[in-house]
Amino acid sequence: MSYAQKPVQCLCAALSLALLVITLAAGCAATGPSAGSPAAPGSYQVVATGPGDVDLITPRALAAIARADIVFCEPRQQEQLEAFLSFDGKQVLAGYGVIFPYYGRDCATVPTDQPSRWSMSCEQFQEKQADFVARVRAAVAAGRHVVLLSGGDPTIYGPAMWSLHALADLNPGVVPGISAFNAANAALQVRLGEVVLTAPFQRPDRKDTLENFAGNDQATLVIFMPREMPAMLQRLQAAYPAETPAAVVVRAGHADREKVIVGTLADIGERLDPAEANMSLFYLGRSLNTAQYRPAKTADARKGRFYLLGMGPGDADLASLRALAVIEKADLIFARQRLQERFSAHLEGKQVLDGYHRLFPFYGRDCAAVTASERSRERMSCEQYQTKQAEFAAMVRAAVAEGKTVALLDSGDPMIYGPNAWTLTELADLPTEVVPGLSALNAGNAALATGVTEGKNSHSVILASGWTVERMAAYQATMVLFTMRTEFKTFIDALAKHYPPHTPVAIVQSAGYAEREKVLRGRLDTILAEMDAGRLPFEYLLYVGDFLEGRSQW
Repeated sequence: MSYAQKPVQCLCAALSLALLVITLAAGCAATGPSAGSPAAPGSYQVVATGPGDVDLITPRALAAIARADIVFCEPRQQEQLEAFLSFDGKQVLAGYGVIFPYYGRDCATVPTDQPSRWSMSCEQFQEKQADFVARVRAAVAAGRHVVLLSGGDPTIYGPAMWSLHALADLNPGVVPGISAFNAANAALQVRLGEVVLTAPFQRPDRKDTLENFAGNDQATLVIFMPREMPAMLQRLQAAYPAETPAAVVVRAGHADREKVIVGTLADIGERLDPAEANMSLFYLGRSLNTAQYRPAKTADARKGRFYLLGMGPGDADLASLRALAVIEKADLIFARQRLQERFSAHLEGKQVLDGYHRLFPFYGRDCAAVTASERSRERMSCEQYQTKQAEFAAMVRAAVAEGKTVALLDSGDPMIYGPNAWTLTELADLPTEVVPGLSALNAGNAALATGVTEGKNSHSVILASGWTVERMAAYQATMVLFTMRTEFKTFIDALAKHYPPHTPVAIVQSAGYAEREKVLRGRLDTILAEMDAGRLPFEYLLYVGDFLEGRSQW
């Protein structure tokens, strides 16, 4: 991929915001209490560092690390991060990254006559967990700031979430990050709507199994941790049509080592290396027919390139360093007004055009076949949209032909309900690249400070909208609903048909905005009476599932 061919030094010019935030954080840490004064409150945070290369970290995460007195991380993480911040004066502790197994379990009930994939016994893991908890408690009590670094999004099958339960009385936090899922979406260049995030669990008494999800051909199945790939493929082939589109993304987020394999369920197994299973995400579903992934060709420095940039939700410090670096080198940028204001420091002196956001309606349609009802829902006519689409494409083509770098800025993850994903289809003949963005999903998960895949009755997560909520609710998995102007009562009524009345629910408003983010919690049977749904903003997510009660065992 083209970005990976640039040395790390190319990021430097794009780090003005990151370095400013880090400097301020370090300054705040340095102005601690004077001798003899009470110790300032300490803190504990799990900090997401993103998947793959270090440039997928955010300035907010870097600032949290810069502020920390104690950093739990592995030597390789520290080595990569030292390109952007100093660890001088920090206590760095390794060996605590994956110690969640058997947390909360009675070791006497753990079978000892069965093979285990873990390197330590239940007792050894619990001893390590107790050591970690004691260290964090002592540090926080002394007014020190402690962070545990976690790759990807720690709330999605992350190994650090047990610590939030163990240290719940310290009011721990999560700094959100880009997940392997976001990075894999970008690699595939596929627009996703309904999605099921799951793993190859074998629990016949549950509704969220791979086999049961086969009953819904609208959603895309995204499978984490497909360790036993041949066995998993056999299960899928027994439940899904052989011609179902399939894809595997290996080492998502590693620009120079990322690997994408596309095919069908019938033939993709022939192209897979079993040794890469642990580093893969497996995709299955009809949406893959629209994927614009194409094998990379040798880059020609004389040619331009079009980038679709995921800029994250909320505040500017949730954009990745990679996205900021692309802005720095871009010659022509398309960005709506709100994004221009948010990233004004990075856009200064750039050619920036507004008026080309959310042009997807009626793309590729015959306007004569568009119904009056469809036309009434949009702000422009079909003909006007298509004129604007052609205008945008012409400008991009002309700039790329001149060897220029063109970037279109989009909020969140541009591949999840993304209004600008159509541009990848339109510009498929050009060199295109998607820079993954942190989704509102990742920011909302962090606001809840809970592992969304850690439910008691389901370890799967369904991403759905107002158009599909009732159909997807039938699986009784954890649900994250992208509300997008749908009436709140519509969601509650649909969910009540499939979930018990006491099911926990949560609303995350303005996810990613440090000063405006708000979490409301309740139950499915009482949430309507407890809140004024008419005051909800456009930017809110609705979470449903018993994961909100917290998990006590791993």
